[in-house]
Amino acid sequence: MKRIYIILSVLLLGIIAMVYVYFSSLNTEANANDLSLNAAAANSGVIFSFENDKSFYEILSGQNLFQPLLGETKMASIRSLKANLIDQPEINRLIEGQKIYIAFVPRANNAIDFIVSTQLKSNIKKKLSLPDLGLKNVKIKQTGTSYELSFADSTVCFIAIEDQLVMVSNTLEAIQQSLHPKTAVDHDFTAYIKANSRFSKNTLASLYLNFNKMPLLLQQILSSNLNGELGILNKQNSYASLNYNFSREKLLFNGSTTINDANSYYQLFSKIQEQKISINNIVPDKTANYSLYAIGDYANWKKELDHWIAKQKDGDKTVKTTANIKQQYGLDLDQIFPKYFKNELIAFQLNTGEKFGAIALSNGEKVNQLLLDISASYAPDIRIFKENNIPYSYFGEPFKKFERPFFTIIDNYLVMANNASSVQAFLNSYKSNQLLVNDAAYQGLADQLSSSSTISFYVGNKNANDIFGRNLKPAYYKQYQSKNGLRTFDSFCYQLAGDNGKFLTNLLLYKKPEAITAKADTLQTTP
Repeated sequence: MKRIYIILSVLLLGIIAMVYVYFSSLNTEANANDLSLNAAAANSGVIFSFENDKSFYEILSGQNLFQPLLGETKMASIRSLKANLIDQPEINRLIEGQKIYIAFVPRANNAIDFIVSTQLKSNIKKKLSLPDLGLKNVKIKQTGTSYELSFADSTVCFIAIEDQLVMVSNTLEAIQQSLHPKTAVDHDFTAYIKANSRFSKNTLASLYLNFNKMPLLLQQILSSNLNGELGILNKQNSYASLNYNFSREKLLFNGSTTINDANSYYQLFSKIQEQKISINNIVPDKTANYSLYAIGDYANWKKELDHWIAKQKDGDKTVKTTANIKQQYGLDLDQIFPKYFKNELIAFQLNTGEKFGAIALSNGEKVNQLLLDISASYAPDIRIFKENNIPYSYFGEPFKKFERPFFTIIDNYLVMANNASSVQAFLNSYKSNQLLVNDAAYQGLADQLSSSSTISFYVGNKNANDIFGRNLKPAYYKQYQSKNGLRTFDSFCYQLAGDNGKFLTNLLLYKKPEAITAKADTLQTTP
């Protein structure tokens, strides 16, 4: 019996040793495979990923929608890189089937560089010398440990090979900064990409967004600060993992968005399931952008909102708002908004720059009566709140700029703005049915997306043109306005649906299909 125990013990120790060796080798291999990912994520908040496979390039050649997004110059550089470098057999055999990351990184002087990173196949162990590969139609000049490549079409790029890691960029500076980043690398982001890439093995390509690094990228593009409607992109500790869905008419990505900041306003919606949306039906046809929110259980959501407001700057003053109103006017606002709020709110901006907020009500006529004491009449159908921060106290961040707004209540919607003339302009559009929902391009966008969501961000290019003109730096606005620029898309939407602490996500850049003109029949019949 003792002998059996000894044999079993030896077998057990042997199994443990084998498991240790196996998983150690897996960990070593995984660390090696992280080289290209770490290099791409070092300074970038936008990373596009795909496998170096012939079928991928064949599928992607069927559409040209990335050019308006990247600009003609960068798209031409990336195409030249593929044609003159990746397609060469001497290079392709080294990285065939490998994951390729394309990262976009900020540079001084209003510039954005791209970095392409990948890894040599695991069976390639010897140190590579680029000039010895016999590349055709490429001039190679060594610059330190990197190489400068010049192609026949005048495109110039830089390449560095360090052990298994291969990096290519339009500038040498971008490569050096990725190899030796000046700022701390966001290891949480690389871990997030690795975790989500396991679920996207059968997808054509993936897009990863690190909103922490977005401000640095946007500083090169924008002539203004990240405030107002752009504030949602500032200091957002969030990641997104999105899978690309091929289409010739639109750029559509599906996946998830994770809010890492427990104190983010958007975290209040991460557990709210998607709701049927209708409040977007009231916005005027001149709407340039909107942010829309749905709340299923307002009573519970309001408790979380109160905690969130208490943590904000001057939050204590806001908390006292309802108590002061109750004492001064004998009016309990908790018996108005929580009771008659339906389930939707929206903040929107017109092409003129005018900003509005609106909430859906279950009984607008009753709310109008209840608000008489705490508001004053300004014009027929238009009133103004007598006290500050009422909308913010009950709905939070989207209404922060409406401290003491003018408002109107019509068809069970309360619509507010900081100017009475803006409210009147809204009423004129609404009563004359000049609404965005009647626009063909907007209808086309809506047909591509779910009619239910928790949060939706929308931008309509036609109405946002002047806003872009005020906020984009001249070179980027010129690119936006160009024949093949971003303005060729009709609209953009980032749609979120709460899902147990994260958001299921649709990102869509939509272009209305061109009308097909029927040609005249040239056949003639003989009488």
